[in-house]
Amino acid sequence: MSVHQQTAFRFHVAESENGITVGFPADTALTEANAEALQRELLTLSTSRTHPHLIVDLAGITILTSVVLSKFLAINKQVQAIGGRFSLHNPTPTVQMVFKVTRLDTILDVQTDSTVLPA
Repeated sequence: MSVHQQTAFRFHVAESENGITVGFPADTALTEANAEALQRELLTLSTSRTHPHLIVDLAGITILTSVVLSKFLAINKQVQAIGGRFSLHNPTPTVQMVFKVTRLDTILDVQTDSTVLPA
């Protein structure tokens, strides 16, 4: 069963027994301007559940700054602290390169194979 909702930040949320999936509109930029709101809303989604699996679909993301990368690291740590899982799926080639260059793809769960999202 899937429940869709619109958030104050520009992304959509779908929930199922497999987890909480967050997706973005095409050509979304994740920058310093929206990093705090992104972190706040993703943590609100995940910390209100027991053992959440928070899945972020990056297919619509064109720009991802270092501030957002640090937010992803913090979210990952906080979700793991409550027994959950945080994963990033379907990065665009540009975003995938950011993860590779920073080597954050070795720390964060980044799924690049364009598989169907679990939720």
